[in-house]
Amino acid sequence: MDTLHWMQAEVLDGRAIPMLEAEAVVRSLSIAMHADAGMLLPLLQIKEFDQYTTTHSLNVSVLAMALAEALSLSPREVRAIGVSGLLHDVGKTRIPLEVLTKPGRLSDEERQIMNRHPSDGARMILQSDADLELAAVVAYEHHIMLDGGGYPTLHYCRGCSFGSRLVHVCDVYDALSTKRPYRDAWPQEQTLAYLAERAGTEFDPFLVDAFTRLMRDGHARVQRLDALGAPPPAP
Repeated sequence: MDTLHWMQAEVLDGRAIPMLEAEAVVRSLSIAMHADAGMLLPLLQIKEFDQYTTTHSLNVSVLAMALAEALSLSPREVRAIGVSGLLHDVGKTRIPLEVLTKPGRLSDEERQIMNRHPSDGARMILQSDADLELAAVVAYEHHIMLDGGGYPTLHYCRGCSFGSRLVHVCDVYDALSTKRPYRDAWPQEQTLAYLAERAGTEFDPFLVDAFTRLMRDGHARVQRLDALGAPPPAP
């Protein structure tokens, strides 16, 4: 967490994303994820309100890597997904803290500020390192729904990348599973039911099914996908 806090400060100050540290965090999370065969995921229990963005980013990275592994992606692809999950909310470092942690409903102006974080994050990543194309794409697309809704608003109808659709599922799962100042954490079954209800409109049904199997059974029971950019197999 200290390393990620420092990384966020570096990016906020306009310096390059420290890739060595980012990859070290992802490797550490991967090692922790595999340390105990009886524990599916080391979801962090330190979700304090003032540290939400940091712990949420760590959790999404772990969840995304676990799902990518369950889908039999290559180690290189799993690491790329892990880094993308770690950096997906980096644009929130530009949001004023009073807006980011506001306990009540956001005003229209505050919502506009909040909704800029995908574009800001993608721009920050692209300006930092040309080798982080997937992370930049995921940062930009992780709030775009399967049917084209969400934000940023697309100028023309197109599908989001496989990595973005994967991180989107993990992002919403962890967000709903976390206690926030304005609501209690949802139990797992309620959160999984929400994902299932919105599969086909907000979420990729293939990924929701794989993620649900992973969370309930410890594995997804699906065949390998050829690449991050490949579409999911037909149901």
